[in-house]
Amino acid sequence: MNRRALFVGFGLLSLLAGCASVGKRDLSTFYAHEPRSIIVVPVVNESPEVSAPAVFITTITVPLAERGYYVFPVYLTELLLRDLGLPEAGLVHQLPSQRFFDHFGADAVLFITIKDWSTKYLILASSVVVEMEYVLKDTRTGTVLWESKQQVARNSGGSNPIAMVVSAALNALFTDYLPLARQANVQVFRPPDGLPSGPYHPDHGKDRDRF
Repeated sequence: MNRRALFVGFGLLSLLAGCASVGKRDLSTFYAHEPRSIIVVPVVNESPEVSAPAVFITTITVPLAERGYYVFPVYLTELLLRDLGLPEAGLVHQLPSQRFFDHFGADAVLFITIKDWSTKYLILASSVVVEMEYVLKDTRTGTVLWESKQQVARNSGGSNPIAMVVSAALNALFTDYLPLARQANVQVFRPPDGLPSGPYHPDHGKDRDRF
């Protein structure tokens, strides 16, 4: 075997070893706590679009509930937090997690930050992008149980210059972020990187091999 073949062989072995070493996400902390109920607090908005939190919050309850968890009503949660003197999402995210157990009795609290909510333009094409960060914490201990990021984009454009101009213009006027936000939330909670099935799901305790 010449040196080149030997080098290639070692390279392939290293690549295979690297692939084999990539393990599944460690959910041991999550399984140790196994939350039954989740409270979703107002989202922090780091995008320039002021309407983003109001649109996004309407898309979060259903995919979480479909994973088998009890989800506290998001609008009632916001009203109660306002009554507690916490009108701003930034202030809410700074609270100790224990407060959400004391006031609501929730097992876990989900903090979400909107990182991007925009329409980007490149020559005659455009791209609508939503991106969020999710952090789930145990309310009794403040331990992070699960965290993830999700981005969804929709591109417009084509080979016809006139059609591309019209498409970009319409995209600017009638951008609908709701379907993208809904898609992001559905995807982020699904296996293999999402949340294991909760106690109200028929797969509860049976789907650990999918994560």
